[in-house]
Amino acid sequence: MLTYNLNERGTLTLYEYLYKCIKDDIVSGKIKTDEKLPSKRNMAKNHDISVITVENAYAQLLVEGYIRAVEKKGYFANEITNQISENQEVTENVSEYKINKPEKVKWIVDFNSNHVRYDSFPFATWSKIMRQKLLDEENSFLMTPSRNGIWELRSAIAKHLREFRGLTVLANQIIVGAGTEYLYGLIVQLLGRDSVIATENPGYRKISMVYESNGVRTIHLPMDNQGISIDELEKSDANIVHISPNHHFPTGKVMPAARRHQLLEWANMGERYIIEDDYDSEFRFSGKPIPTMASIDKNQKVIYMNTFSKTLAPSIRIAYMVLPFELMDKYTKKLDFYSSTVSSFEQYTLAEFIKGGYYERHINRMRNYYKDSRNKIITAIRNSSIYPQISIEEENSGLHFILRIKKNIDDENFKKYLKDKLINISCLTDYCYQYDDEVINEKFRKEFSHKFIINYSEVEESKMVEALKIIEQALKFTAEKDT
Repeated sequence: MLTYNLNERGTLTLYEYLYKCIKDDIVSGKIKTDEKLPSKRNMAKNHDISVITVENAYAQLLVEGYIRAVEKKGYFANEITNQISENQEVTENVSEYKINKPEKVKWIVDFNSNHVRYDSFPFATWSKIMRQKLLDEENSFLMTPSRNGIWELRSAIAKHLREFRGLTVLANQIIVGAGTEYLYGLIVQLLGRDSVIATENPGYRKISMVYESNGVRTIHLPMDNQGISIDELEKSDANIVHISPNHHFPTGKVMPAARRHQLLEWANMGERYIIEDDYDSEFRFSGKPIPTMASIDKNQKVIYMNTFSKTLAPSIRIAYMVLPFELMDKYTKKLDFYSSTVSSFEQYTLAEFIKGGYYERHINRMRNYYKDSRNKIITAIRNSSIYPQISIEEENSGLHFILRIKKNIDDENFKKYLKDKLINISCLTDYCYQYDDEVINEKFRKEFSHKFIINYSEVEESKMVEALKIIEQALKFTAEKDT
């Protein structure tokens, strides 16, 4: 007769503890496969408990498959020892590879971070809208959202693009998704994996990585002073080009009108498309906003993309793309089965945030905030002892600029010295792809070496003085090491 000390059950109920004891004995093999368990009445009598307690324990064992009931014969243990031992082996193997969570480096200044200042997020307004939407749209949150994004958000985005980017589009041309990476994948499926996508070199590596992971070949075309090389593009077999004409990362260049029209002419010569990534364009600090390529596209060749992660917060994974009419029709026929990847709650909140004028005010406030922050950081650099040795480039838009070292230094040694002193920084060559032609590689090195990226959106001005002293030390150290 199975006997257990029920006084050792701790906080478990009687039936939970009895269930656990029997299960453990089956798993360990103490109760053999096909061995009959005591009847409910005998088990209850042996432990001085009620029959219903035993019945509940047996019922749980039945549901989980540890025992089986045979009519008029009773309960029998199932054969599960091998399965459990395999699971235990897997657990043991997994435990061998447990990795402690790495400690986050506490940088004095992180020039690689492009996060927004968290104290700048409009928490009060955002939470107010969320609470109101919970009341107004409570039933809508429980329904499956529209595949391409809720109509309210797409309408708000269309209105925003018309008023602030000079781009006239219809709401039904807009597809909302959880981040640009997801939308890149949709573009690949829409235009075909036999496409060849040209990207900018130097450029944001993640773009090519996402396309290539979706099975598309990418080529990296060099940039000149006006942007991606039109000559190299025409010589290539690319049918799609992905560009950031309004503020390129990492060079910070703005593509002039002449090059934009050249690219549109290239796209018009067949089944070709331009993906215009308008990321970071909201923060322009001098002159008028740069018109989008999509706004001057007369032949529906530009796929416009943007995201709210830079202007609001990276955790708000809401991006969108505007498809030309022909591609939108193709998308509806080919990919309309995809469900929305953004929760209705976030979509309704953002839609109201835009429609209520809060987004416009937030952008204006953040533009002034970042302009002031940029000015203070640049002033600190100009007032420092390193200023005669450096120059500042492409500082009038976006949330980064280029710090060019005038003297000949080893960029890797310079970065390593700064990293050891808790200053995190990257140079333009970190974003360059290498070519088979060493002559071109050498040209790239000459053009982009000694140029470092200063992302300042999260930099505290109070830390800049200390950072500049360390940069001065790094310049001396690198110069001495190279001599």
